[in-house]
Amino acid sequence: MTGKMEVNSELILHVSRILVLLSNFSNQKSVRTTLDKIMLFDFYMKYPSIMIDDEELIKAFSYYDYYSYYHWKPDREEYQQYLRYLIAKRLISRDISSNEFIYSITADGIQVTEDMKSSYSHSLKSVAAYIKKHITKLSDTKIELDIISKSLYQKQSKAEGLTL
Repeated sequence: MTGKMEVNSELILHVSRILVLLSNFSNQKSVRTTLDKIMLFDFYMKYPSIMIDDEELIKAFSYYDYYSYYHWKPDREEYQQYLRYLIAKRLISRDISSNEFIYSITADGIQVTEDMKSSYSHSLKSVAAYIKKHITKLSDTKIELDIISKSLYQKQSKAEGLTL
């Protein structure tokens, strides 16, 4: 054994997005951050160039955004794994309210997000702020329709681009 720990970069990306997302709702009790809500909001976090029509917020088109339509519906088990990881690290907590699990960031989780200084983390924080300001007002059904509509539009645009 070499003593080196292998880092799962995919896991780090996913839990970082979720942590930044939850940090934006740390003082807001009106948004119930359930698993379903986190999965909906995280689609915006993953694919901001597709989902957000704000040129100032979104500077460049991401390669991953181009294939966003392949990723809806999200894998619930995968998200539960990310949330369990964050709970185990004591960066988020899980409470029961009205027969639902509600996830919220802990003081340690807030400290971790405050310590994030990369350009990627700044982008995530901007997208999370946009979600808090604009997307939380929508019902889950409207959010899902928005996701389907925009990701299918992207798929159609891709197909049209290939036929030209």
